[in-house]
Amino acid sequence: MHYFQIKHVIRWPGVLCFIFMLGCSQLQVKDGILSPPHKNYTVNIPGKGWEMIKVGKEDIALWHKQHHAMIAFISSDIENKTLSLEMLNNQLFIGMKNKKILLNESMLVDNQEAMHTILICEIDNHTLKVESYVIKIEDRVCDLVYWAPFDSFDYVREDFVSVINSFKFSNL
Repeated sequence: MHYFQIKHVIRWPGVLCFIFMLGCSQLQVKDGILSPPHKNYTVNIPGKGWEMIKVGKEDIALWHKQHHAMIAFISSDIENKTLSLEMLNNQLFIGMKNKKILLNESMLVDNQEAMHTILICEIDNHTLKVESYVIKIEDRVCDLVYWAPFDSFDYVREDFVSVINSFKFSNL
């Protein structure tokens, strides 16, 4: 069993990701599989170059220092249960400027309907490329998001694809 020190990162719009050590918060990962406390999913954590951090209200995030890339897992209750998957997807991108959507499609993640989006945007005068999967399950939403500077997006994107392929819901 491995234990990772959780770090804290300031999220959108703080793209440069200021990293701080948090007190004695520890996160357990067993055999490379993350199962966040009080959440209903598991996911494989990519290896080389990724470190776990805590980002605002997100469940957990992974930071790749060499390529300035981040993967975030965000799950929360939906207060307005009438919100469509498309509306939840659009909410994820509020605050981004000069958005250019490259891909927006419905697909399945662990047999659950998801919106898969890839876009280019600007945050704090930085051009980013963002890929996301938004999944609505009953009264919860899960956002799985990867972002990096436009020029380095493709270097570790396959790690995000592996994360998505390993994502499994429990207790459905």
